Parts: sequence; C-alpha cells; structure tokens
Amino acid sequence: MGLPSLKPCLLLIFLFLLNVSTINSKPSKVEPVLFGGNFQALYVIGDSLVDSGNNNNLNTSVKANFAPYGSDFEGGKPTGRFSNGKTIADYIAIYYGLPLAPAYMGLSEEQKNNISTGINYASASCGIFPDTGTQLGKCLSLSAQVDLFEKTIDNNLKKKFKTNSELTKHLAGSLFMTAIGVNDYAFYFKETTDPNEFAKKLLHDFLKQIKRLHELGARKFFINNLKPLGCYPNYIVANTVPRGSCSKYLNKAVAKYNVKLRKSLTHLKKTFSEASFLYSDYFNFMLGLRGPSTNQVSSNLMNSISPCCPSVYDGDKRTSCTPRSSSCKVPDTHIFFDPFHPTELANFMYSIGCFQQRKVCQVV
Repeated sequence: MGLPSLKPCLLLIFLFLLNVSTINSKPSKVEPVLFGGNFQALYVIGDSLVDSGNNNNLNTSVKANFAPYGSDFEGGKPTGRFSNGKTIADYIAIYYGLPLAPAYMGLSEEQKNNISTGINYASASCGIFPDTGTQLGKCLSLSAQVDLFEKTIDNNLKKKFKTNSELTKHLAGSLFMTAIGVNDYAFYFKETTDPNEFAKKLLHDFLKQIKRLHELGARKFFINNLKPLGCYPNYIVANTVPRGSCSKYLNKAVAKYNVKLRKSLTHLKKTFSEASFLYSDYFNFMLGLRGPSTNQVSSNLMNSISPCCPSVYDGDKRTSCTPRSSSCKVPDTHIFFDPFHPTELANFMYSIGCFQQRKVCQVV
C-alpha cells in the first residue's frame, strides 16, 4: 500500500488534504448501486468495531464511555465508540451522506419513532454465537441485534411509514452493514480447534441471520469479513516470537472463515437475485497497514505493535484502556487506539481504501 510507506508527518499532511469531504464526493459516472447508491438509511449490525454506544446502557464491564476514548470525536467527548474518534460505520454513513447512526439502546421511544435514517445495534464483546462475550456481562449477540431490528420495524417504522409499500421501499432502499464474528474466535477458538468445522458452524449461524434480514425486507448488504486477530496487540505483544510478529495459526483460522464467507455471498446473490452485496476485505486492509509482511515484525512507521492506550502496555490479554490509563499524546501515530481497536486515522484510511481506491470493497 502507498499510504503507510510515507513518513508520519507527510502521511498526516496527506490525510489532512484528503479530508472527510473527499470521502463524500462520489464520482459523477454511473456507479454500481453499492458505491453510488442513494440510500435512505444505514442500519449497523456488529461488535465493538462499530458500536456507537449501545454498551453504555448494558450491564457489562466492556464500555468505552470514558476518556481517553472519544478525544478526537466531535466535541472531544467519549460516546461509547471504542476509538479516539469515528468508526468505519461512521465513515460509511458520511460517504453516503447520512447522519451517523445512533445507538439503539440510547434512544427514547419517541426518538425511535422519528428516526428513518438508520440505527446502530452493534454491541461490544458480542458475536455470532449467542453466548459469546457474556462472560464479561450483558451484550447483544447477532440474533439479538436482528431481533431489535425486527422490533424497530414493528414498533417504530410501521408508525413512520403509513403503508406497507412505503415501508417496503424504505427497507429495500436502506443499507445493512455487518461487522461481527471475530469475538467468537477470541473467546472460543483454541489451537486444538478444527478451523474448518469452526468456520463452517460460525458461517452457518451468520447466514441464518442474513437470511432473516432479507425476509424482513433488507436488500442491500455491506458485509465486512473478520480482522486478522492474530496481528492485534493483545496477541502479538506477549504471545508471539519474535515479539511483534503475528499469530500465524490464528490468522489462518480466521482467513478460512473469510474465504467461506466470500464464496457464500456469491451463492446468496444467485439465490436472492434482487439483493446486492458489497464485500469488505477488512482482514487484508489491516494486514496492509502493518507493511509488506504478514507474519513478521511490521516495517510500518506507524506503531503497529503497541496501542495508544494504555501507553505502557504489558501485553496481557486482560489489559485494556481504562479511566486510569495513560494514553499517547498523538493517536495518529498508532494503528491501534487500545489493544483491540483501531484509531480514527486507521478507520479513515479504511474508508479511502474502500470508497476511493476501491481496493478494500468489491461488489459481489
């Protein structure tokens, strides 16, 4: 990739010039619907990568509603996003000219009745399997999030749209983004686990919920594959040799799921001919930020080993960013804001790779 090879100062200048307005400026030529579409709403299904504050209102230890989270977000205040600023879901909304999707759990019933531009149901620590993440407290699994979306239709959207045809048009004209599944690997995948069987079971449960969304009226899907978990600080600092290299067995396991996911979307496209799918290769995007090597220490000038928060990281899987943690002064010099999540700069670079360079995202 070109961007990571720049010196940090030049990289920041380049990204400053290529500001958020660039993301929102789509080419004038006729685009495939998922790049050039004029969507009515963005509905977000996922985990902490795209949680916009749902866990703030759940009985769980997994929260990001405290400083230094949100230090570069609008107003400089924490919102529950697991980053110093915007998430990839936020940048997707910006690209399509939509408001940032608010967290479902933070909305009053009146607000739910009035919103028609999308809602975020994502929940940190949860996954595709129903019990994933519950070891840390309450969270919203994939099926629970789809349940809430169905509740949104029955209790709120049917009030907003007076006829079935209007509601059907809204749902068919909305974009449904998913970014979920890596926590299932983090909690349940072991070196002795059969990677093919695990991926097969996980994909089966994921597709079951995608088909539910389709039955509910969804027609446009933005599907993220899973991140290279074996290259994240909570794995590479203390658990790899040499220090800073990726966990090869874990990345290979996740990659098997991603391959199966991509093939399944081709099959779904044939089954649901009226549906459209955009496949986002988040796995290789994050590997690209590390530099040319996937299983060696990164040569990237951005810090790809240690998180910004805590600034002194011991590599323990249980260590995270807390209200008492010290954080780095310039998050943009890091790929990771905390041991599990990217910085706003990394999320911004993703949006450029997806929407401008068209290397990360492809229409199925």
